[in-house]
Amino acid sequence: MNALAGSSPAITATRDGRFPDRAGFGRAWEEILRTSSTWRDLDCGQYLSAWCGYAPDHVVEKFAGVNHVGIYMGDYDNDDEVFGWNAHLNDLRASGQITTVEMGPSYISPRQYGTPGWWNSIALSDGRVIEMFACRRFGPWADRPAGERGRLMSHVAIDVHTDADVRYLLDVLDRDVDHLENIAFTEADELGHTYGHLRNNDSGSVLEIVYEAPRGGTGHGDGGH
Repeated sequence: MNALAGSSPAITATRDGRFPDRAGFGRAWEEILRTSSTWRDLDCGQYLSAWCGYAPDHVVEKFAGVNHVGIYMGDYDNDDEVFGWNAHLNDLRASGQITTVEMGPSYISPRQYGTPGWWNSIALSDGRVIEMFACRRFGPWADRPAGERGRLMSHVAIDVHTDADVRYLLDVLDRDVDHLENIAFTEADELGHTYGHLRNNDSGSVLEIVYEAPRGGTGHGDGGH
């Protein structure tokens, strides 16, 4: 999908950089579904080449497809705004539109950008996983342009075949591409996931590499964000 080259998953409902109010939840949800559908069949090798200009065979051969998309939903002023969105997601789960909903505090935003944040992670009945992020409108983070904030938190996560592939790709890409920086790595979390995040410091955008160990159920929550 060359149309996605160099871009990040995004929704126009939060183009102004603010978390949607309750009246906008329905429109935001419809956009999230469309965005996830657009990215699910991404050619990961082509995307990497466009994202950082480097996609040799020994890197691309590790890819197994898209694991999930992460979408930044904007800045909030009060935690209740994000809790309201989580309640909306749970209503969708109760109606059968979502199979699982999980929520937790951001790991990356306070360490990298000096502001707290939250993630919500959901799975759809067709197996798609979507993560949604929000950061508090606070400190230097609030001074960044809305588009930059979106690129720093939104991302596509690429599946790899083994847990060792995650560390290998993080190290190779960080070493071989000057403008890439490994900003986070978690090995075998409580859900059996090993994953890491690379930031392109030229474009201010992020790519996640993830290995998800086979296990029962559809758990997917990712506390690494």
